[in-house]
Parts: sequence; C-alpha cells; structure tokens
Amino acid sequence: MQVHFRQPGARATMLAIGAAMVMAIAACGGGSSGNDTTDSAGGQSGQLALRIAYNPNATNTTIVVADQQGFFKKNGLDVKLTATQNSAALIPSIGKQFDLITVTPPSLLQAAAQGLKPILVAAEDVENSTDKRNSYVIGAKGVNSVADLKGKTIGVPSLSGNLYEGAVILLDKAGLKKTDVKFLQVPFADMAGGLKTGTIQAAVTIFPFNGQLLGQGGVDLGNPTDVSGNGGDALSAGWVATADWANSNKATIDAFNKAQDEALEWMKANDAAAKQILVKDFKLPDAVAQKFPITQWVSFEPKPEYLESWIEPMKKVGDLPAGFTTPASELVYQQS
Repeated sequence: MQVHFRQPGARATMLAIGAAMVMAIAACGGGSSGNDTTDSAGGQSGQLALRIAYNPNATNTTIVVADQQGFFKKNGLDVKLTATQNSAALIPSIGKQFDLITVTPPSLLQAAAQGLKPILVAAEDVENSTDKRNSYVIGAKGVNSVADLKGKTIGVPSLSGNLYEGAVILLDKAGLKKTDVKFLQVPFADMAGGLKTGTIQAAVTIFPFNGQLLGQGGVDLGNPTDVSGNGGDALSAGWVATADWANSNKATIDAFNKAQDEALEWMKANDAAAKQILVKDFKLPDAVAQKFPITQWVSFEPKPEYLESWIEPMKKVGDLPAGFTTPASELVYQQS
C-alpha cells in the first residue's frame, strides 16, 4: 500500500523520513557487516566465499537478514558484506574485489556496452505502475505534463541509473531532448524544498519522498521506470556478477538465491523484527520504520525483459551505442 502522508503533520513526518534515510546512508556508506573475517581468496572450511557490495537502505534488507539470521551460513556461504553509497561505480571491480554488487538495468547495459561482461544473477527490487509503484516524476504546481518541462530544471538523485535514464526517456516520448531541460543533482530529502523555492520545477523521486511532494501540491507526471509504457513489472535494482565468475560459481549463486528466498520468508513471518532492522541497521526512526512496506518490492527472479525494455529507448536517446547488439538473454544468469 502506498502511503502518501497527506494527514496533518505530513511535512514534518516526511522531513524526518528524509533526514533519517540520508543519515542511514551516511552512517553505513563506508562500513561493512560484522562478517569481516572472510578471506577474499576463499571461505572458511567447507564454505563458499562470497564478497557482496550493497547499498545500505531498505531495498537490501534481505541481505542483512540473511547475514544476521544465518541463512548464508546455512546454505554453505561465508559472506563478507560491504556497504557502499554508489555501487554502480564498482562494476569494474566485480570478479576482483567483489563477487556481487547491486546495480540498475541502465548501468548494467552501459557496462556491457563497454565490454565489462556483467550478468544479472538475481533481481532485488521490482516495481510496477499499479500495486507496487516506487518511482515518480513529480512536477511543481503549474507543471501539468512532461511537455511542460521544456526549459525547466529537474532534480535527480544522480546523473545515471534508473531514475535519471527513465526521466530522459519520458522526455523523449514527449518530444523533448536532454538539452531542452537542465538536470540538477539533488538528494531525495532536499527535493521538496527545491520545488517549493523554485530551484527545481520537477523532481525524480521514490517512496516515501513522493508523499510530501504530492502532499504539497506536486503533479504526478509519470513513472520513470515504466520505459515500456505498459505498466508492467520493472527492475529497479538487481545483483550483478561477471559472466565468467557466474559461469564458474553456479553453486555459490544458487546458494545465494536460496538464502535470499529464506530471508524474504523470514521477513514476511517476522514483520516487527524485520522493521527493527531498519531502525538498528539503517538508523530510521521507529515511527518511520513501522510505516515502511518492507517486503513490497522484493522479488528475486532475474528476467531478460527487465533489461530488454531499456535497450531501444536508451539507444534512441543516445545513452547506449546504436551498434549494441547483445541480447538481454545473454546478460541474465540461467539457473540450471
């Protein structure tokens, strides 16, 4: 269920949420879990070593659960977790410093176009435009369509990834080019203030930040991850390895996926305890954690269509080479 926090006190609540989530990322950005004793050359006796870089936010709660509840060890994995604020920048390090990292479909495709040979081994965060919506382009008052954004400034969390690339594609569908607007990098928590002061005239954001923007009169201009336009499921973030590593470590990937499944089931059966992970590990206030739909977007099956839907739109806007011909099926791990 989407919670828009339109009731009295919504602005204060959403500001608290934004500040808490930013603090959580800052607090966890350079650290790792307590499982730091794994040698990168191999796991403990009888276990498979696995080095994971992840973004420290609610999207990746299953990783923390699998670690804390022993699901990794139960499935024969000796895991080292490393939190990072920008996992896409680590793509060149997979197969070297890390075995698995979380990235978005555009980043994976661009890495593939550069010859880095990434492969999607598991989904993580899956949304759609109806019951599992997580991404929004929200215009300020008076901005009633994407076409109205010509000449305007759009706030984005970064200049790469799903949200930025999806916004560029939405502009293209409305007949606008990237050069027709200005993109300004703005943290999620600062977007509401930017819309209010006029620093930006639109914001590309996610739950729960959408609630305050809509509550203060913002206009929903569309879902940037729905690049196919059919409202179906879209991958926001997934787990990526190198193709060579994945082909040589099928047992490790299968064990990782099984541990993830078990972590999700534990979260569904222990909602209160799972939400306390948001408090203890990601530093969210308890009141915020209680409102967070912690399992809403979690899904693990990697599907070629999650990547396929981005290829032609990214080519059209010039963010993927026109000569890119790698089939999406070759960029997704096939379970045996």
